Amino acid sequence: MLIDIATASPPYKVSQQLAASELKKRMTGSNAAGRLIDMAAAHSGIDERYIVIPDGEETTRNKFYSSNGNYVSPDTKQRMDEYEKWSKSLSRDAVGKLLNRTGFIPDELNKIITISCTGFFAPGLDYFLINEFGFPLNIKRTNIGFMGCAASIIGFNSILETMNSGQDTNVLLVSVELCSLHLQTEPTRDNILANMVFADGCGAALLSNSNKYREKIKLNLIYTDSILFNDSSRYMGWKIGNYGFEMILSSELPKIILNEASPALKKILDEHKINYRDIKHWALHPGGRAILDSLQNGLDLTDDQMSASRTVLRKYGNLSSASILFVIKELLESRNIRKDELCCAVAFGPGLTMEAAIFTGA
Repeated sequence: MLIDIATASPPYKVSQQLAASELKKRMTGSNAAGRLIDMAAAHSGIDERYIVIPDGEETTRNKFYSSNGNYVSPDTKQRMDEYEKWSKSLSRDAVGKLLNRTGFIPDELNKIITISCTGFFAPGLDYFLINEFGFPLNIKRTNIGFMGCAASIIGFNSILETMNSGQDTNVLLVSVELCSLHLQTEPTRDNILANMVFADGCGAALLSNSNKYREKIKLNLIYTDSILFNDSSRYMGWKIGNYGFEMILSSELPKIILNEASPALKKILDEHKINYRDIKHWALHPGGRAILDSLQNGLDLTDDQMSASRTVLRKYGNLSSASILFVIKELLESRNIRKDELCCAVAFGPGLTMEAAIFTGA
């Protein structure tokens, strides 16, 4: 079903060292905050991130969070104006690459799914892409908003439900996240953790169950599943504030994932008659080094099985819902996934929820 994935990153790249330095300047007056920023940077597993704001470029004069030498906090409207501009630009780039690589004919697209939790505008990204690439005007459209890092797997679930109806379906899934537009400088633990792991990017995936594209399919999507953990809303969430979106991101997440999410995933796999040890390839959401460490320990995975997720984390940071597409793309490019070999994708979202998708090599 999965034909290919293409990604796009913004032009501005910031190292973790520079990001920590800049963040400490903005969170002034607290030595404790400075120490926590340094600790978050050192233990993030991230070398660098791509962002749509130029503030990480030391020689850039026109910065988003600075004006005339003073730090500023743009209001939500200003942030959403930037979101609309950059989400269109990055999605155009990713989808264009995907269509060129696959040779897919735009007229044959039946469904488009757009995903984001970092911004909104209407008519939305689906409208923009339909007109930009000449997709059919009667195409079925779905927008998945505000469902966090797990949203792309929720998109896979929607695709699987559509394709299980028996109709030939060609689907474009596009996830774009611009987390840098929501910098919050109140020196709280949640803000520091969010500011030191999240980044920007876009992933686009093409899926089909049409015989015409059967030879191009790289992975078959066979199952999706989800679980909502009881009394867990305090661990992860978003609120819309006057100055951007405000993140709830608990430092307890790694412990929850180790003690509750990993056993729950094993149970889900058992229900599908799959032993987790039989899964050779893993695409785990790179929420941060501690998140990946908990998953590795909880699932008894080797360093080799973790390599795709850790590579994406190191090179791109946490791209929220787009991350899992980056990881699957890394898997496809770095590993030889043979026919019928199992691949499991896992991500987490506000709630706290866990979403999982099982693929086999085509």
